[in-house]
Amino acid sequence: MSKKNKSLSETWEPTIKKMGKEELQHIISEQEIYQPEFIEMVKARLDELSSIPDHEVMKDIVKRILEELGCPYEVNEDGDIDFIFQGMEFSILLSENNHYIEIIDFCWKHVKLSDTDEVRRLKYAINKANTISDITTVYFENEEEEYIGVYCTTSILYRPIITNLKDYLRIRLSNFFLAHDLVNTEMILQAEREGIKQEESSPIIHHIDKQAN
Repeated sequence: MSKKNKSLSETWEPTIKKMGKEELQHIISEQEIYQPEFIEMVKARLDELSSIPDHEVMKDIVKRILEELGCPYEVNEDGDIDFIFQGMEFSILLSENNHYIEIIDFCWKHVKLSDTDEVRRLKYAINKANTISDITTVYFENEEEEYIGVYCTTSILYRPIITNLKDYLRIRLSNFFLAHDLVNTEMILQAEREGIKQEESSPIIHHIDKQAN
């Protein structure tokens, strides 16, 4: 290998290693516009990836994207990727049985079960948020610790339909915070409306000053 080709190889290799199967296959389909040495490296990488299950390849791509987004992450004992985005804890689940990435945030809100008014407002707010947001908000009851908790979840397809997974992932993660705001805002509005109704329904007591005879 000439010094020039070696230099090009060292330049191309990091870029090629960041590509998924679909990107590599696209390059092969238009190989006439690329240098032969580059195509050889692409084919070699594609052969290497062909022996790895799709979800494992995707897991490597997700790790790389999280690094580019500046998100600290770690792979937990179940093989899921736990990470932090804008101070919030998330987890990404990849299954070998489908082509979707499931994203969830951890319990970001909880209300005491004994506070029946807040529980009612929370459930109403979640139902309303789910009619507006593309992020699904879910509540669950923890009877042992006596609270109702909330988390959000969404799934995204990891196939060629997504041309820029990094930007798409950033947008979807940002939408989690919009879902949080929808729930919190609706709960505040409910409490304010209930307070106004209570004031309107309260009897007006007139105080009559008694004058001495």
